[in-house]
Amino acid sequence: MRKLLVALALLVPALALAQRQYIDVGSPDFRPLALAVTNFPAGPGAQADAIDVQQTFRDDLALTGFFDLLDPRSFLADASEGTSASSIRFTRWTDVGAEGLVKAVVKREGALVTGELHLYDVRAGREVLYRVYKERTARALAHRFADDVLQFYTREPGIFRTRIAAIRKGKGSWDLVLMDVDGKGAEVLRRENTITLLPAWRPDGGEILVTSYRSGKPEIWGFRVPDGTARPVISLGDLASGAVYSPDGRSIAFTASVDGNSDVYVSSADGTGIRRLTSDPATDTSPTWSPDGRRIAFISSRSGNPHVYVMNADGTDQRRLTFKGNYNQTPRWSPRGDQIAFTARDERKVFDVFLVSPETGKIARVTQDQGRTNEEPSWAPNGRLLVLVSDRGGRPQLVVANPAGDRQRVITADAAGVASPTWGPAAP
Repeated sequence: MRKLLVALALLVPALALAQRQYIDVGSPDFRPLALAVTNFPAGPGAQADAIDVQQTFRDDLALTGFFDLLDPRSFLADASEGTSASSIRFTRWTDVGAEGLVKAVVKREGALVTGELHLYDVRAGREVLYRVYKERTARALAHRFADDVLQFYTREPGIFRTRIAAIRKGKGSWDLVLMDVDGKGAEVLRRENTITLLPAWRPDGGEILVTSYRSGKPEIWGFRVPDGTARPVISLGDLASGAVYSPDGRSIAFTASVDGNSDVYVSSADGTGIRRLTSDPATDTSPTWSPDGRRIAFISSRSGNPHVYVMNADGTDQRRLTFKGNYNQTPRWSPRGDQIAFTARDERKVFDVFLVSPETGKIARVTQDQGRTNEEPSWAPNGRLLVLVSDRGGRPQLVVANPAGDRQRVITADAAGVASPTWGPAAP
């Protein structure tokens, strides 16, 4: 398949590559790119697949906020228009305001769904991206297409083939569930009959750390992906919990309570070489690594109330970062390094998600007036989106939001409710 893609890439004209219209997400002049997505023709027996691919593809791109997906009812082009550039009347697409145009053909080959993706620069009147994939499901094919289009326009890896892990509480069970970024395709990686909390991915996606009460007290265990095989990692003092891998996967930071004092510790990935980083008599918890692995943010009550603190990865230079709110918790450092997301209780006793700059301490709000609890944020691997838990619809469900908070979508509707989401690494 790699040889096929390389060959197809060579077909893209060099001039077209030079004329790419990129989306500069961080620019103050950012505006969504107007994109037209046509109905995807289907081969024999693939009609349902084509509908699924098209809808999932559109939903994926809409989730980013980077695209203005044009209403198909406004299209002026002939519905039978082909996929070769010579057959497309680009002026018809210009007339409806399209800057990009997506066409695709979906077919069935036995148990596999085959897709042929075409992306055109409408202004230049030429094809700029062509991909062919075979996947087991229509949704997997759509996520590949969406990743390719997103990467083309943003020059950043796509996120739609990543997975989100979360905990679903059943009757006498705790399920570690993996799902697509839109909340669909959920599957149980492992079902436990004891309390299981705080999942965290290994950077290569091969394992998820959890806090487990298997022995009657909180300990750190690892569940292998994709078979769910369990291994004990760390048992220390009265409790060990909230473990997170370092960006290189070689170390683990976690909270442990020894002799009644809760502190932040680190160890090797196999649980050996445990070292204590904090020693304040107050409660220190919830470590999270900076993307370069040089610093760790954590929660400490040493100032009287829980606040976000930052220190070097060896425990030196501990300093307070947040000075607002009286109960801050669950910090998570952005993969881009510029923000730390955290949960805070405001003056109305409502929990919401905020961002703080690790350099300046400037705070921005992500959620507000959307239920009484919005908490446990986790970043997408590109740092452009967050997943969090919200009770805005009743039971706790997962919400995907952009950091500005002006685009949010509830992605689950689980009867049992879900909690502790953690966004997995980018797909290979």
